[in-house]
Amino acid sequence: MINANDRIPTGELLRVAWGKTDVDETQLYKCVSKLRGLLATIGRGDDIVTHSGYGYELRVAPDDLDSLLFERLLREAEAAVGNGTDDEARLLREALALWRGPHPLDGIPGDFPPGLGDDLRRRRKRAVVRLAEIELGRGRYESVVADLQALTRNDPTDARLCQLLMFGLFRLGHATEALAAYDRYAAALEHEAAAPPDPRLRRLRYAVASNDERAATEHAGVNAPRRWPLPRQGAVPRQLPMDAADLVGRDRQVSEAGRLLRQGTAGAPPVVVLTGPGGIGKTALAVRVGHAVRQRYPDGQVYVELRGTGTEPAVTDEVLAQVLRAFGIVDVPESADERRGLYRTLLGDKRVLLVLDDARDEAQIRDLMPGNPGCGVLVTARHRLPDIAGAHHLPSLEPLAPPQAAELFRRIVRRSAVDPLTEPAATRTIVELCAGLPLAICVAAALRASDPDRSAAELAERLADEKLGALVYGDRSVARSIGAGFERLDEDAQLLFVGLGLVRVVDVGVWTAAAILAGRGADPVAALDRLAACGLLQPATVGRFRLHDLTRQYARARAERHILAAAERQALAERVYGALLTLCRRAHRATYGGDFEVVHGDTPDWLAPRALLADVDAAPSEWYERERQNIRAAVRHTADLGLAELCWDLAISTHEFYNVRAYLDEWHATHRCALDACRRVGNVRGEAAMTAILGQPALLASGRPGVAGPRELASAAAAFERCGDAHGQAIALRTLANALRRRGRFADAIQTFRRALELYEESGDTVGAWQSLRYIGQTHLDLGDNEEALRVLTAAAEIARPSGQPRLLAQTAYWLGRVHLARRDVSPAVAQFQYVFAAAGDADGIGRAYALHGLGDAARLAGDGELAARHLESALELARRGHDAVLEGRIHQSLAELHQANGRGREATQELDQAVSCFDSGNALFLQNQVLEALGSS
Repeated sequence: MINANDRIPTGELLRVAWGKTDVDETQLYKCVSKLRGLLATIGRGDDIVTHSGYGYELRVAPDDLDSLLFERLLREAEAAVGNGTDDEARLLREALALWRGPHPLDGIPGDFPPGLGDDLRRRRKRAVVRLAEIELGRGRYESVVADLQALTRNDPTDARLCQLLMFGLFRLGHATEALAAYDRYAAALEHEAAAPPDPRLRRLRYAVASNDERAATEHAGVNAPRRWPLPRQGAVPRQLPMDAADLVGRDRQVSEAGRLLRQGTAGAPPVVVLTGPGGIGKTALAVRVGHAVRQRYPDGQVYVELRGTGTEPAVTDEVLAQVLRAFGIVDVPESADERRGLYRTLLGDKRVLLVLDDARDEAQIRDLMPGNPGCGVLVTARHRLPDIAGAHHLPSLEPLAPPQAAELFRRIVRRSAVDPLTEPAATRTIVELCAGLPLAICVAAALRASDPDRSAAELAERLADEKLGALVYGDRSVARSIGAGFERLDEDAQLLFVGLGLVRVVDVGVWTAAAILAGRGADPVAALDRLAACGLLQPATVGRFRLHDLTRQYARARAERHILAAAERQALAERVYGALLTLCRRAHRATYGGDFEVVHGDTPDWLAPRALLADVDAAPSEWYERERQNIRAAVRHTADLGLAELCWDLAISTHEFYNVRAYLDEWHATHRCALDACRRVGNVRGEAAMTAILGQPALLASGRPGVAGPRELASAAAAFERCGDAHGQAIALRTLANALRRRGRFADAIQTFRRALELYEESGDTVGAWQSLRYIGQTHLDLGDNEEALRVLTAAAEIARPSGQPRLLAQTAYWLGRVHLARRDVSPAVAQFQYVFAAAGDADGIGRAYALHGLGDAARLAGDGELAARHLESALELARRGHDAVLEGRIHQSLAELHQANGRGREATQELDQAVSCFDSGNALFLQNQVLEALGSS
């Protein structure tokens, strides 16, 4: 990552990793392969590019790595020098905010060669120094002193760092600390270099010791302003609460809010709005920002608690009186109009910061907006306030990431003389149970610190058992914070909220609300908006919302009081998941034109609103993509609730989407979960359905464990037959036939495919009939019976054509192309493969991999080795990305044949070795034996 987007020679990588270059390069290949696999888990497996005969390259976009973004921001900062704006300082702050320690490799385990990352570290140091010069020149001393102290600890002999630190401390009134900084610098210099201190620092030390402000400014080399004098007349309110010592993970928000409040706007005061759910840390963030910008507002900082989420929100006229009294006005006018007029007059020539905490809505704060652009306003609320003119809304605050949450917990506990590093597993559990909510973490840390004789494991157990009920310390209650405003909701919004606590949907959409509120005549969109306005839901995307984990716990606890009967609570969950099942079935039908290649359970369809059905019909794949996480969560939850019939139907109604998009992990996980659920309750038909789908070729080819083999598939087919389900039997038999074909049992496979074909035709499933014919044609192709393969695949094409389904047409075209290649008819084969490539589009990487494989083989047959190699290498990358081990193995076979034709026997053998491994992973025994025979005879 240090050298991203640069080609790194193999020898250099060996030297860095092993400290020498005489290492077997196979070790490096293994490491690169593991790294590719690790990156693949986050969808970045193709970021590592191999440069044959040279080395490797990590190819990323400029904003993908903090180091690249850091360097870009530094370049932009340099370009902004002298443009008369705050851009240079802002860009430097953004660049430095990317760092998590003094060295770019901090926190990364392993031994690294000396000097690795030193260039980045030097650039960071220069950036800190430059930002310090700017900030000190503007009188912002507090903002840079901490960074300078950290840098001088790591580089105690740097004269410029010490010079700036001494000046910053002196201007803050800490002359003694400034002199101590000089003493540490002089001692370190004597110890390391036996050299005298820099003369400039000696002169600065004398100026500090003499309290000579003019001389100190001169010898610091900073063009700093004179200290702002306090107003001599009238009260100057300094109402900001104590700065939050434990604010963690909000540096970017502090920087952005501070920038907006410092730069101001033409003609109007800057207004910054911080939003987020209860307990997320809005107030602590606002107080930190207020302290950070208070020098910009020397005429006062006013803090008002608006109590917007409480049962008695502050009245605007009373807030006006409160502010007027804060400025020493004793005779506050009685009328609201006079108060507003006096308020604006008072602030008309002042630079005052107003922090309005916990606003209910725009109406509560609109009259508190000053007219003077020299003032600034910082507002916290649980939802956005778009009707406040010119307001800047920062993105809604998110829960803390696990490392930040752990750091917050450790900080609080450590201050109480309790070692936070003992019982690390229990501490990790405590932090996880707090789900990243700062208030919950602070309360849990206080509980841990208040009773050090009890173990962290005991606290973790208590939190797990009592959940929100345990997160109370003193006057701080997480449940009370989250639920503020619930009682003000109408009945429909309350039912929607508690209903969401009974299900595990990840994203809440209109269909979820409509299912919960079914039969009440309520408007689901309006109910969702009311929950969002209360901060109980957070906007995710347009028309969709999310619940914080602890908010969901609160909703579940309220549901047990709101809906007393357990049977009613189960019925509500069943209704919601039944609604999701209805929409899944609808999406499958919209994709295939009917219930093809799928069987369903007995759950009746939900009477869904027409608009929801139209949304699914218009773009079924996009609908599936939006609901993907919800479907997976619903499968798990219905399994936990014992709703096996719903569970397996949800899974099977989504399996073709998983197949097309190559979401094999989700396919495998949902169907294994549903299979286990069916076995627990003895649901024979559901068990057969899940077994049949778990034996599908794409899952087999992926090499995942726990997929169904011939014996299980034969049992599934027999179970369907006993249930009198010819359609299900057809699906199981066709899957069984494929398993037989992979094992080289071609005669048995063709016979089983033909029986499946009969049952598909009997069931009216034209897609299943087409699939069976296509596989029969492929099997004849495996046997070398090219003419019969052509006849059967042509018949399959006749079935696919009237359907108009792009996927059916593309798969038929691919195998017709393969038949043409087997008959050495290159031109018609190329035409078929080009059609497949165009039909696949950018979204279907596996489809394109198949097409490129075919085009590569056609080019090889036509004698164009260079074009063949390009196509095959591209196909191999796409196959790896799509986790299709069998396709990957076939491509290695083709590459082996290409190398062999060019006289590169060693490379051909390497390709065949990889093909064996791929076929083994993909359960393709017949193909594996083919390659092993080829290797044995080579």
